Amino acid sequence: MKYLSILLMLFSCAILSADPLYYPTTPVVENFGSIWCGACELALQGLDVMEAELAEHEAIICRLLTESGEYSTPEILTRFNYYEVLGLPAVIFNGKVRVDGATDETVNGSEYLEAINQFRYLASPLKMSVNSFDSSTGDFAVIIQMVNDSYTLAGDLLFYLVEDDIDDELTHIVRSVESQAISLSGAGNILNADISFAIDPSWNADNLWAVAFIQIPGNAILQAASTLSQPEYYVRAAVPFDHDLHSDDPGIFASPQFWIYNLGAADEVNISIETISAPESWSLNYCDADGNCYPGAMPIPFSFASGEAKSFDLNLYAAGDGMAKLNFVVESPNSGTYKIPFSYTVGPVGNDDLVSSTLGLSIGSGFPNPFKHSVSFEIQSNKADVNTALEIFNIRGQKVSAIPLLIHKEGISTINWDASGLPDGLYFYRLKGTRQSGKIIKIR
Repeated sequence: MKYLSILLMLFSCAILSADPLYYPTTPVVENFGSIWCGACELALQGLDVMEAELAEHEAIICRLLTESGEYSTPEILTRFNYYEVLGLPAVIFNGKVRVDGATDETVNGSEYLEAINQFRYLASPLKMSVNSFDSSTGDFAVIIQMVNDSYTLAGDLLFYLVEDDIDDELTHIVRSVESQAISLSGAGNILNADISFAIDPSWNADNLWAVAFIQIPGNAILQAASTLSQPEYYVRAAVPFDHDLHSDDPGIFASPQFWIYNLGAADEVNISIETISAPESWSLNYCDADGNCYPGAMPIPFSFASGEAKSFDLNLYAAGDGMAKLNFVVESPNSGTYKIPFSYTVGPVGNDDLVSSTLGLSIGSGFPNPFKHSVSFEIQSNKADVNTALEIFNIRGQKVSAIPLLIHKEGISTINWDASGLPDGLYFYRLKGTRQSGKIIKIR
């Protein structure tokens, strides 16, 4: 593998914002079953395999039971009805991906791992944390903070009270369900929410824990938080774009930015790119928010304070058509190895790829055009939960901006691009993952 020098890579680094626009999503796995369902035991085996492959509490897993005596309350059955669960078992990942029944792929965990991997690195416009929980009284409070100024939240806040280790076969059992409608907008704005579960004296208070999550129309779960203990050291990613990147033409390509969060204690980590496969003439590198670019294969040390987030973008050079598969690797003796998978394809795509790459999106002309300081675009989406980016290029073909877009609902969204720091002239824009592009002119 040949590598471009750091100096050659500097000019192509995307413009990265200082403040994070997204926060790592904590996925929720809802396992629907019953105490009499034989196949449900096979699903539990597969979920155990899946959970062993994840970092501690990387996903929140809970079990809801129907026709199971005291474990089946009317509120729990509303969740069966919400998802229209009829056959058992049914495991639903983050409200969107559903695995029904039990097969060999279910039992060995492979089907569940494939499902959860779609949400392990997902970016959320919300940050959510537990404020307080008292397992003896059932009082539970959470804090929700908006981190993205372009997203308006309107959905439901769900609360689950969960009991572990009821007996040798029953654990992660949802005992109670509560909900309330919420709305929030504006980066930095905070919503405090609380609930009080009714505690049955027969429950073991030491084994009770709680989870809260936000679900929007279309069933997507935007964010979750639980009272489960977290490891002392751990990192998470917030990737607000499709991991399968594509470019029509060879050359230098900079991805939209993504964030690595240190959600544990302060740590020293090494970051590198692990190349799984790539043409020999390609170079796979990355850049940070300060414009520093690094050879991908060389582990580079970074210091992370507790709670700190750093943004990066992949900076790839393709000498010709082809495909690369790679992992962005963050590792330390304390937190272990954390890998974020990506692929990058250059050249024409097949019909199946073309269908998936269109993403059901269309973009209108920029307005006003010409513009002086900023220009707005209307984006129409015919489906929910789409990750893409608006890319801006100057007349020399250099990318000057990449704005991540995480579209959670169907309809029209408006995005604004501030070009006040750039020179006047002609610019081109492209909606990533589509063939749609256009021209805009900046004037004095």
